[in-house]
Formats: sequence, structure tokens, C-alpha cells
Amino acid sequence: MQDKAQSSKASYDKAALRERKKILGSDPEQSILILILKACTPTFSRPDFGKTLQSIKANFVQRDYEGIFTDAENLQVYSAAYVPGRALCYYEIFCRPQLSRVLAKNSLVYAVGSGSGSELVSIAAAMTRAPADRQKVHLAMQDIGEWADVLGLFEEKIRTDWKLTTDQLTCIYEQGDVLSTENEARRTELISSADLITFMFVMNELFVKKAPAMALIQSLVSSMKKGALLLIVESAGSFSHLKVGDKTYMVYTLLDAVKDLECLISENSLWLSYLPDFNSSNENSSTGSND
Repeated sequence: MQDKAQSSKASYDKAALRERKKILGSDPEQSILILILKACTPTFSRPDFGKTLQSIKANFVQRDYEGIFTDAENLQVYSAAYVPGRALCYYEIFCRPQLSRVLAKNSLVYAVGSGSGSELVSIAAAMTRAPADRQKVHLAMQDIGEWADVLGLFEEKIRTDWKLTTDQLTCIYEQGDVLSTENEARRTELISSADLITFMFVMNELFVKKAPAMALIQSLVSSMKKGALLLIVESAGSFSHLKVGDKTYMVYTLLDAVKDLECLISENSLWLSYLPDFNSSNENSSTGSND
């Protein structure tokens, strides 16, 4: 038993991990912001940046999500505006032991609604804080918009600045509506194969279409493999309110009520302040494991 314990503790190169952590340095959050700035500099310089961002915010108030994410003119501006705060929040979450273990092995991560790049940047950053010995992460990103160019800019900087190879991190982007019946077979394939499935600030958007969103939840419950993780991060504000009949629920409470999912971590509210001239980000996160 002692030999096994010692073997487990020495299963990765500790010196190599210490060296690898130097990639982001002693201030990883600042390194993340610098990478995002490099990728988004042309977008920040656009003369219509402010006007486009105000239009995006107005569409959010109206819950016109398709109006935001199906207009190609919006995508780069949305990404530049929203990725910095969310990537920092997600990075903190992905560095937690339960998720860091997934990023330190041969695993499939299915990230729904991840086109803007927050998941890509945060997962890549968290990977540099985990042992690389057996690291082989396949990141399957799916979203409704034409995000391939945006994701390509982030991936290029991740490869050059953070030295993540294609052997360590494989990225694919599939454009499509996760609620569409046309994508049902592919969705089921990804769900059943994934070690980690993420819905980051997307579940409330999906529930604008309640019937297909509930069908998606049923697919998750029936198709997730044993031991797989489901990660939900959602706004704690009114945008996450869902009316069912005469009652109003927070979206994540519906998932908490699913008996086939075991809740491992649930936190009602987290605040993250990262730059004086940006807004704080209020997050609600819940992580569950399929039985």
C-alpha cells in the first residue's frame, strides 16, 4: 500500500510543473488579460466599437439573443467586451481540483455556447497550472454564430504565448444550434463521450425556448457517462429567472432538482473584480456529476 501511495504522489514531474507555471507567472490574471488584449486589439480600435456594444446591450435587455449572436458584425465586439471578465472568472473555476484533474489527462470537454472564446482562454490558462505528463485535452466548442475567426485569434495567441501544443490541446469549433433537432445526433455523441460538459452563461438563453431546452436537459441526463461532470455558470440576476406556469425559478434550480445528477459544488454568488474600469462580474456556479 505504501509503494502505491508513493507511486501515485510521484506520478508527475513536479519540477516540470513548477517550470510550466512560469508561463503565466506570479500574476496569471494579468497574463490572461494581456493575451486577450493582444487578440482583440484590432477590435478595440474599431470606430464603431462603442455603438455596436450599446446595440448588443440593448438586445440583451430584450433577450434577443439570436439578434446578438447571429449578426457577424457583433461577434468580435462582444468577445472583446465580455471575454476579459468571464475568462478570469472561469479560470478560477477551472483551476479547482475537480476540474483541474480533467485538464491533466486525456479528456473531452464539450463547451456549449462557447464561441466568444472565454472557455478556450480560461481552459488553456488553467492547463498551464496542471501537470502536462498525460495532458491531452480535446475541446469541442459549439455555438450558433460564426465564431471561427474569433476563436482562431485566441488559439493563435495561446499557441505562441502559452506554448500549448496541439498534442496537449486540440480545439474544434462546430457552428450550430444545440437545441436544433438537426444537431441532435451530434449533440448526443458529444454528451455521451464528454468527461466535462459546460454551459457558461448560456443556459438562461437556451430556456427562451423552453420545450427544446427541456429536451436538452433530458438528453444530458440520459446520455452523460458515469462520472462525467456538468458545469453550469449563470448570472445571479433576473436574466436567469424562468417562469413555469405561475411560478418563477432560477434556471439552475431546475438542474438541482434532477435526481439523476449529484450536486458536487454549488455556490450562490461569487464576485470578481479585475480592473478598475470594468464592471464586476456576478457569477452563480453549480457543478454536478452524472450517476
